[in-house]
Amino acid sequence: MTTQRQPAEELNFDLVVVGGGLAGLCAAIAAARHGARTAIVQERPVFGGNSSTEIRVVPLSATNFNAWARETGIVEELILHDRATNHVHLFEHGLTNSHWDLVLLEAARREEKLTLFLNTSVRGVDSEDVGDGSRRVAAVHGSQLGSEREFVFRAPHFVDATGDGTVGALAGAEYRYGRDARSDFGEPMAPVRADEVTNGSTITMRARDVGREVPYTPPAWVQEYRSLEEIGPFRRVAHVTRREYGGYWWLEVSNPFHQIHDNQAVKDELHRHVLGVWNYIKNHSPDREIARTYVLEWIGMVPGKRESRRLMGDVVLNEHHLHHDPLWPDRVGVAGWIIDLHIPGGINNHAEPGELSHADANYRNYIHVSPFSVPLRAMYSRNVENLWLAGRSLSASRVAFGAVRVQSVLGVLGQAVGTAAAYALERGLTPRETASPDGPHVARLQQLLLRDDVHVPGVVNEDPDDLARGVPVRATSEAPLDFGAPDTASFHPLATPRAQVFPVTEGRVEVVRYYLRNEGTEPAEVTAELHELGRIWDAGCGRRVASVTLTVPPRFEGWLDAPFHANVTANRPHRATLSAAPDVDWAAASVHPTGTLAQAHYVSAGGPEAHNRHYPSLHPDEIDLPAYERWTQHKWFSLAVQVEPQPRPYAAENVNRGGAWPLDLPHLWVSDPAQALPQCVALDFPEPTTLDTVCVSFDTDLNVIASQLPEFWRAPTCVRDWRLWATVGGERRLVHEETGNYQRRRVVTFAPVTAGSLELEVLTTNVQAGRFLAPGHEEEVYPHEGGSPRDVTATGGDSARVYEFRAYRQHG
Repeated sequence: MTTQRQPAEELNFDLVVVGGGLAGLCAAIAAARHGARTAIVQERPVFGGNSSTEIRVVPLSATNFNAWARETGIVEELILHDRATNHVHLFEHGLTNSHWDLVLLEAARREEKLTLFLNTSVRGVDSEDVGDGSRRVAAVHGSQLGSEREFVFRAPHFVDATGDGTVGALAGAEYRYGRDARSDFGEPMAPVRADEVTNGSTITMRARDVGREVPYTPPAWVQEYRSLEEIGPFRRVAHVTRREYGGYWWLEVSNPFHQIHDNQAVKDELHRHVLGVWNYIKNHSPDREIARTYVLEWIGMVPGKRESRRLMGDVVLNEHHLHHDPLWPDRVGVAGWIIDLHIPGGINNHAEPGELSHADANYRNYIHVSPFSVPLRAMYSRNVENLWLAGRSLSASRVAFGAVRVQSVLGVLGQAVGTAAAYALERGLTPRETASPDGPHVARLQQLLLRDDVHVPGVVNEDPDDLARGVPVRATSEAPLDFGAPDTASFHPLATPRAQVFPVTEGRVEVVRYYLRNEGTEPAEVTAELHELGRIWDAGCGRRVASVTLTVPPRFEGWLDAPFHANVTANRPHRATLSAAPDVDWAAASVHPTGTLAQAHYVSAGGPEAHNRHYPSLHPDEIDLPAYERWTQHKWFSLAVQVEPQPRPYAAENVNRGGAWPLDLPHLWVSDPAQALPQCVALDFPEPTTLDTVCVSFDTDLNVIASQLPEFWRAPTCVRDWRLWATVGGERRLVHEETGNYQRRRVVTFAPVTAGSLELEVLTTNVQAGRFLAPGHEEEVYPHEGGSPRDVTATGGDSARVYEFRAYRQHG
């Protein structure tokens, strides 16, 4: 017997990225931009992984649950481009169209140092033992569908972005699969005994109204559902009255199926349930009359995986790191999804909700974590010395993995991996040497990431090449902190303590004024407190700096003063609270200023709520919820307050103070909305300075959820038309002009000039392009959060808004 094989082509690169989901794509683009000759090997014909048109899961983000926390960098660049140019509103999974595929493909093709290998599956890895229990990848073997070509990819470094940890597993990397035992990391949310339970895979669908009756007869093999009760609790069949809609995240299959080895069986099982739900909608649901004219236009043929192998690094993120961020010295990014651990069995578990937070408030408030840092030491294999980890294979416990696994989070962390790999390759370093907290490289890498618009919390711009650092800044105007008039159509009851978080820029807070209503016939007493915080999302009590008791008169509506007269720490976020009080309500503000948010106090005695103890997944052997109290976020609105003296957190000097994201302060310059555009912010150099490159970060409203943005959306807050003026020899000279911008990060170059000052003139913003309403409760924000409509123009969308203004001399 003779076996014939195609000869393999030997290819050499600096870096080989295996896997082309958002994490792998961002890693490859970042590495190529930093000079590494990079190959991206993707087994599918399109990039995007779960977000591609093959699977159609809309990229989700830390800002789904945390205010002002949307990921920036390459992910933001891609999503903003898609939203500005795409004709489809991707409000639900299943609606992704080919435009997104093309956005990703074009982004990859633009990089000169990036070579694409699509339809190329890696099933072989050459690795070798290098001593001390370590291994090294020498090459990966790829087979390309359609071309009959075989490849051997060789490189000094590799990135496993396969989602399944395929390269790592074949190379002998240590990995885990399934749930860790509670004793492994001391995690309350882990079960007592380890097992192979994972989050499941989902197949999405797309339905369309074709305007005429179309009967549906299901195949004999589908799962029959005749009621929502049969589908299971808290599984909502949403959007069925829209002209077209997608669905549904809870159509998920997990154990006893193995998410890798049983992939085809998982697909068949999911089709059984997806078509069963469609049959329910068409033939049995209360909306079946509406559904008469709808067809199932598309159903996925590739399961979207949530979880499989997790490769182990020198740091394994665990549950404690999510609740108590250690601010890792080697941090290279930030995450902030909820601890999202779906129930065992998925849709085959009809007795429990798909996600327990739908049913239990104690659980729901515990799994909501504030943004937390992620270390580089969790992004390479601990025992394969040249293997970086991007995407779902990063080093985490199963519980911690639940808070990092969504696509936008993994995309920005992938950018960090690609940047780190290029940095290491240029200097001949291993991943471990690059990430060493005691070495010189982490700080330099963090500065590179900041320059590329990756948020590394608590790290400020110290780039020695940035000519704008520390120079005096002036602006034509500056906005004060202003919550606008109270929204008297929207009151929030003080059935529980509530709070408003805001920045303080002076060393004193004399008065905080609250807009309250007492509908009772008796006076009500409330306690007002002022807490100093470290970050705007802080859920702990903070440091109490003042407390007063207020009396709210009966049948009262209006402003009530809390005379704190307190010394406070300037340039820190503070929380103004009110205790619970029957019959008393606190009005919402009409403006939701950047870097502010409302909070509510929640107390749990531990364990689930009493009425939920029957759920098997809430049994103490499955999860041991501790007693806790915390301030939870309401990210879509602020509460009506006035602060004296009035803070001024949007000053001009924010543009070169070192930050470009809301964290403790907004770190944003905003011109006075009472003054018309154009408005200017300028750098005044101490002496004439030669420069040829400027980096600017505009405001694209980091609070809105990218997956909910409508078609042709451009952030109203974002600068659209702008100019750069240099003062040369006392004369004002135009060095750059742009119209039609919708991106946050703009890097522009021009002929070198020696300038005494550099002025950024904002001519118009995208507020003229239309208004955006944040999703309301009728639009489910996957998977657990609702929102209240908010008009972005109320935040001052017609103001000039700039996060950062850098200047460089890069040529000559």
